[in-house]
Amino acid sequence: MIRIKRVSLFAVPLLLFAMIVGCSSASESAVSAEDIASIKSDLSAIKSDIADLKSASNVAALQEDLSEIAKKSDELQNLFLKLPDGSAQFATATPVPIIDYNEFGFSIPFPATVEPVASGIGGGEASEESGTLLASAGGVSLLMTWITADPPLTPEESVLGAFELISAATGANFQVTGAGAEGLEVDGQTASYATFAAYDSEGTVDGIAVIGGWICESTARSYALTVTGDDLDAVSGSFFYFADSFRCAP
Repeated sequence: MIRIKRVSLFAVPLLLFAMIVGCSSASESAVSAEDIASIKSDLSAIKSDIADLKSASNVAALQEDLSEIAKKSDELQNLFLKLPDGSAQFATATPVPIIDYNEFGFSIPFPATVEPVASGIGGGEASEESGTLLASAGGVSLLMTWITADPPLTPEESVLGAFELISAATGANFQVTGAGAEGLEVDGQTASYATFAAYDSEGTVDGIAVIGGWICESTARSYALTVTGDDLDAVSGSFFYFADSFRCAP
């Protein structure tokens, strides 16, 4: 990095001011030989600084600095997107594609980075008549079950069955914190839901579960969607995303 002597550069206006004052006041005081010698010395120092600036080594250092600045500038520009109106905004990360999972007569979307695992209820392979679908990402887990019965399980029965299943699988002591059937629809079908919380020995929330149940009229099949995790906002947000996006078979 080039460094310039502050004393020499600041000396230029001061020296010119001294010379003008000295010339305009010659009758009052003459410039001494020592003053002239001092002026010449400072001028010599200024010439030396200018020579340093022009030296090959300093030019190379300056070019290197300018190259580094240009590189940083390019990196900063990559953080912005130029819009058609000439304005700019921060560039966001490439969004993860969403893929519809539709293997068993229903459709539900998952990020392309998530791989749902299907299996039969109680073992074996899943089918359109019954099965389970498990997926997990970002500290949130999804378990969906479906079953064909005559008559179909009611939404409330599906919620209760899913609750018993998740309690047995986790061994957690979940407690009901809310339940209802108003305001929740899945693909136009009335659904029931309940929220649960598990607590540790110190009374701190150890887990959250939201369970919803509904019937697809096109197949008379009962479904239950269970979303679990540690964070209430993440669990509830994921639950309503999947419930809103689920589609029954046509």
